[in-house]
Amino acid sequence: MCRPRNTAKSIGNSRKYVRMDRTEQKQVDRLLVLGVTSSGVWHFKSVLTPIVQVQLAIIFSTMLNLKNLFKYAFAWCILTNTFVADACTIFMANDGKNVWIGNNEDELQSTQYRMWFYPGQKNSYGYAIWTDLNFGKLLKGLSYLNPQGGLNEFGLFMDYTATDGISIVTDDQKKDRKKQVVTDILKKCKTVDEALAYLSKYNLIKLKYAQLFIGDTTGNYAVVTGGYVVRKTDNSFALTNYCVNDGRKEACHRRDVATHYLNSSTTFQLDDITSILKKSSVKFPNNAVTNYSMAVNLKTSTIYLYYKHDFITVSVLSLSEELKKGKHHKEIQSYFPESITPILETAHKNNGINSALEQYKTLRKTSFEKYNFKNDDVLNLAIRWIEKGQTNDAIKLLECLKEFEPTNTTVYSWLGVANRKNNNLEQSTKYFSRVLEQNPNDYLATLFGKQDSQKITFKLNDFENAECVLLIGDFTEWLKHPIKMKKENGYWTCEVTLPKGENTYKFVVNDQYLADSKNFMHIGAGPGIFSKLYVW
Repeated sequence: MCRPRNTAKSIGNSRKYVRMDRTEQKQVDRLLVLGVTSSGVWHFKSVLTPIVQVQLAIIFSTMLNLKNLFKYAFAWCILTNTFVADACTIFMANDGKNVWIGNNEDELQSTQYRMWFYPGQKNSYGYAIWTDLNFGKLLKGLSYLNPQGGLNEFGLFMDYTATDGISIVTDDQKKDRKKQVVTDILKKCKTVDEALAYLSKYNLIKLKYAQLFIGDTTGNYAVVTGGYVVRKTDNSFALTNYCVNDGRKEACHRRDVATHYLNSSTTFQLDDITSILKKSSVKFPNNAVTNYSMAVNLKTSTIYLYYKHDFITVSVLSLSEELKKGKHHKEIQSYFPESITPILETAHKNNGINSALEQYKTLRKTSFEKYNFKNDDVLNLAIRWIEKGQTNDAIKLLECLKEFEPTNTTVYSWLGVANRKNNNLEQSTKYFSRVLEQNPNDYLATLFGKQDSQKITFKLNDFENAECVLLIGDFTEWLKHPIKMKKENGYWTCEVTLPKGENTYKFVVNDQYLADSKNFMHIGAGPGIFSKLYVW
């Protein structure tokens, strides 16, 4: 039956629209605090006694002469005793000649990341790790203690995906492994078999809420937890956020779309890996999004890095070249051009729209490499202005984008929306018609521009390998009367008659609650992000 399976998550994501008493509200708040959302889960497990934790934290804090002792003492305890794994997609593409890894890291939009490089030493191989920087400015320098994944000079790759709790299997003859394993394996092992031999000495008590994926240059791979190890069965393989022991499979549109394209190809090049990364990514404006992606050629130890769902701009990192530079680190964001929107927002706030437009035109001509003009940041700024009622300024910014990108139909669709919001029906119709002439199935132009007597058509070319997609919103009383969408010719479709004005909605994809990534207009924040639709 096509219905959401996680009731707690359902309530949490639509709680603004459900009447709850205080007890129910507290229960929902607890669930949200504990991470019962699509953004992944944080799981804490102590490895030191509380007294030792506090003593170490106090010593560390005192050495750094901190003013807020308890704040940083707590952060130190968390950093040294926490294993964090978030929602993500990892896959191996092996055609017998090339061995590729694809990796999407899905976390909160605000999360920042760092790459760390460590050259080989007498008793260790050279390697790189990547970490998030969730513990504040002071402890950024210690985030290497908790790597998300890594790659060494022999092409051994590792990364995690979060899962529900796993039953840990222990052996009294083995030691409990109380710290992360990635760094030691990258230092000591060349292959999956060597890594598994190393891990076999320990009870992996930290791997209760995560699966560790390990892959090497031969195309061998394994999935490791504290309760099971899954070995290679097929040349290509995808892993997301459910347990895969005993051949278990669950409906997951990210894993299913990756598996589909892995099984549909006989050879793999960079473009193929990038395409699968894009199709399996989690897109804005959701609470958790794909913040960065990497395509890794294991045989050359080359990382092709992408940021914030921009698969046009790529940063190429050769591990061997990076290791020659010595021990160093660099924020992932700094590998890419800067966003221009802060400059435009400041100019707009201080001197008005004409100043912002002048800044945009000048910087696009003089600083095209420094700032990112290839992503959707400026388009999103225009949409935010529409939502704030600054529609005239939004139209001017969109017209400016149109000058530089005359074939970008998305810009024309949003010009249609902005003009219709301004009651300029003639101009709105012109823009929507131009888009629909080029593509009769264009999603935005259909959603906003083909409204007939308040009848709205959702025709979505996303979630292509999902088993079930539901449309929910204030017009369905959320989960009370969900609308099941039909799969027709590669599109998820439905028609619904909606009241005039502003309507909010969300999709339930299998059992995951997602905002509409094709429609950037939204309200709310965190788990309470909802897509917004104007009905004329």
